[in-house]
Formats: sequence, structure tokens, C-alpha cells
Amino acid sequence: MGEVNAGHDHAEFRREVREWLETNCPPEMRDGAAGESSICWGGTTWVFTCEAQKIWLDRCAARGFTVPTWPKAYGGAGFSRDEDKILKQEMQAIGARSPLDSFGIWMLGPALLKFGTE
Repeated sequence: MGEVNAGHDHAEFRREVREWLETNCPPEMRDGAAGESSICWGGTTWVFTCEAQKIWLDRCAARGFTVPTWPKAYGGAGFSRDEDKILKQEMQAIGARSPLDSFGIWMLGPALLKFGTE
């Protein structure tokens, strides 16, 4: 898949995201699992539940899909809110698990992005 960016129309963006997910999301991560036992919290001491969980996190992190609306300079994909919504819809369509859930993503990261300095 080529670089996904805001320059594409939404239909093309959706198609590219769908293709990337189909190619890169391991079957074991497509069960739509919810609940504490299926969540990847990350961190330096995190123990993956299976190899597929690590592969999925690594692939998503490399694309910025763990924090898609964050700027690329900070590990995100630089997606607009509409693009983020499309990514979530396409992940849901194949039952993909969230690659990473973290209080740092939900709480600390947004505060740093808004109020932090280099």
C-alpha cells in the first residue's frame, strides 16, 4: 500500500486502508475480542498473549495506526478525524482488535501534544 495521506479522496483512502488491513491483520487478531484478556496495554514489561498480538502491534505502530490522529513526527499517522473514523470502521468490519490501548494514548499523549513543548 502506498502512503496514505489526506490528499486522497475518502473512497480511495478507505480502499487503501481496507487493503492494508486485509494484508496485515493476522487472523488471530480478527475475532473482535473484547475484555481485559485480549487488550494489549504495551509498555516495556508487557507480555504478549501470542505472537500474532505482537505482530499486529508492530505492524500498526510502524504505520502510525496505534495513534492515527497524532502527527507523524510523534509516532502517529497524521490522519484527520474523518480518516481516523474510516480506519476504525474498516477495523471493525474485519473484527480487528485494537492493536494498543493505553492511558498514555488516551490521557497523557493528548495533553503533551496540546501543552507540551519540544
